[in-house]
Amino acid sequence: QNQMLTLKNLQQHFSGRGPLIHVVLDGWGIGKPDETNAIYQAKSPVMSRLTNDFPYTQLWTHGLHVGLPNDMDLGGSEVGHMTMGAGMIKEQGPTLIQKLIQSGEFFENPVLSRIIQNCLEHDTPLHLLGLLSNGNIHSHVDHTEAIIRHAFQAGIRRCYLHALLDGRDVGIQSALDFTEPFERLFSELKSQRTEIDYAFASGGGREVVTMDRDNNWKNIEAGWKIHVQGKSENRFPSIKNAIEHFRKLNPEIIDQDIPGFIIVRNGEAVGRIEDQHALIFTNFRGDRASEFSEAMLANNFPHFVRTRPQVLFAGMTQYDQDNEIPPNFLAGTPEVDDPFGKRILEMGLKQFRLTETQKFAHVTFFYNGGYREPLDAAMENYHLIASDKIPSFAQQPGMKAGEISKKAVEFIRSGEYQYGLINIANADMVGHTGNFQAAIRAVEAADAALGKIVCAVEAVNGLLVVTADHGNADQMLISNKSGTLEVCTKHSLNPVPFLIYDPLYDGAYKLKPFGENCENNLSHVAATNFVLLGQAVPDDLAPALFAE
Repeated sequence: QNQMLTLKNLQQHFSGRGPLIHVVLDGWGIGKPDETNAIYQAKSPVMSRLTNDFPYTQLWTHGLHVGLPNDMDLGGSEVGHMTMGAGMIKEQGPTLIQKLIQSGEFFENPVLSRIIQNCLEHDTPLHLLGLLSNGNIHSHVDHTEAIIRHAFQAGIRRCYLHALLDGRDVGIQSALDFTEPFERLFSELKSQRTEIDYAFASGGGREVVTMDRDNNWKNIEAGWKIHVQGKSENRFPSIKNAIEHFRKLNPEIIDQDIPGFIIVRNGEAVGRIEDQHALIFTNFRGDRASEFSEAMLANNFPHFVRTRPQVLFAGMTQYDQDNEIPPNFLAGTPEVDDPFGKRILEMGLKQFRLTETQKFAHVTFFYNGGYREPLDAAMENYHLIASDKIPSFAQQPGMKAGEISKKAVEFIRSGEYQYGLINIANADMVGHTGNFQAAIRAVEAADAALGKIVCAVEAVNGLLVVTADHGNADQMLISNKSGTLEVCTKHSLNPVPFLIYDPLYDGAYKLKPFGENCENNLSHVAATNFVLLGQAVPDDLAPALFAE
C-alpha cells in the first residue's frame, strides 16, 4: 500500500495525463437493493467493476445540498448540472422566487406592474399558463397562487388558468391534488367579489402539449390550439370532469399523457387568449418553456401556421438568455460567473460536450450556468445527436447511447481534447415513463455505452469520472397511501455514484467516504476535476472529494 498522496502531490500525480472524461449517467441513483429498483435489477457489469475496483463514493443531489428551498425538494437535471458546473452551491430559481414573493419584492417587478396595468386599462383577462405541480423542477403552484391573489387585490376582473398536468415530478395520478385547491381559491375569491371570473380555461399533459424541448412542434401546436384558440374536440364543463374522463378511458393513464382539452361554458371556450390580453408563463425552468414562448413572440415562425394575437407576454424567468426569450420576465435566474467550462477555456484547455438532443441544455446551458453557445468555437465542440422522435422512450430504451459512445471513442482517441462532458440520458428519460422492464433495458444500454468509453480511456491512459445529476430509475415503484406499490416516474432522493476510473490506479489516493450526515454533494465535482486535470483548485470552489 503506497503512502496516500496529498492534494498538492495529486495535482503533480495527474499532471500530463488526460484527457479527463466526465460522464453523467442521467437519472442513475443508488436505491434499495429490491424490486423497486431497475438499476439493481439490471445487469451492469461495467459499473459494478468500476465501483468495486476504483476510488468510489456517493453524492447528494437534492434539497439544500444543491441550493433548493427545502430539504426534501427533488434534485433535477438543471440544478444538478448547474451545481456541477458552478463548483459551489448556488441558490436555485425556485429559492430565489420564493424569497422574492415572501419579501413582497416580486410584486414590485415593473413587468408584473405593466401586466396588471394592461388588464385594468383594457378590462382584459390575465392568463396564467404553466405546469400545475409542487415538484419545484419546472414550476411551483405557490407561485401561481401568489400571482392570482395579487391580481385579485389589484382589481383584475378575469383570470384564466391554463393547466399543464404533471405526473412526472410528482405522483403519477396526482393532478386533482393540484387542481382542486385552485377551484377552492376561485370560489373563495368569487364569494368576496361576485362580478369576477377566475377559472380554469384549458389543460393537458406536459408530454403531449406545450412543454416540449426537442423540436416536436406538433406538441407546441396542440398547446397553441387549446390555450390560444380555445379549440379542441375534448370539451368539458370542468377540469375535474376532464381528468376523470381520461382516467375512465384508461385507468393506468399517467397525468403527463392526458390529451389536451378545453373548458367550455354555454358551448363557448371559457378563456381564449386574444388581442390586448396578458399572459404569464409560470414555469421558471427554461428548457421546456422556450419553444411555446417563441410561438407567442416570433415574427418569422416556420413551425406551424398561426395567427398571433397581440398579447403582453412574460415568463417567470428568461428561458433563453442567448436569444433573450422572452424579453419580459418576472424573476432573474441564478447566474454563475465562472462556470467550469469557462475556467478551463481560460487555461487554454480544449473541451467537447456530447449528448443527444433531449439533454442538449444540460451539457451546455445548465452546465454553463446560463449560456448555450461556445465562448470559443475553436476550443469548444458542442456535439449533438438527434434524439428519437417517438411518443415514449420506453419504445426505444437504448435511446442514442450507442451512437454517443461511438462518438465519444472518436473524440477520446483523437488526442485533441483535454476535457469532455458526456450525458447519457437513458436511466432518466426511460425512468420517467414508469415502464420497469424498459428501464432495465435502458440501464443496460447505458452501462454498455460506458464500457466502450472505459476502453477508449484505457487505451490512451486517460482519466474518467462517472457520476449522475440525480436518481430516477433506482426508484420505479413507491408505496402509496394504502401501502401498496405504485409506479413512480419522478426523480428519487437517493444519492448518486461518484467514481474515478484511472487505468494506472495503484491505491495512492481515495475518495471521502459517504455516510448519513455527510455533506458530499455535486458542488464538489468541479474541484475534483481540476485536480484530475493536474491543475490548482480555484479557491472559491467547494473542496475536492479526495480523502485527506
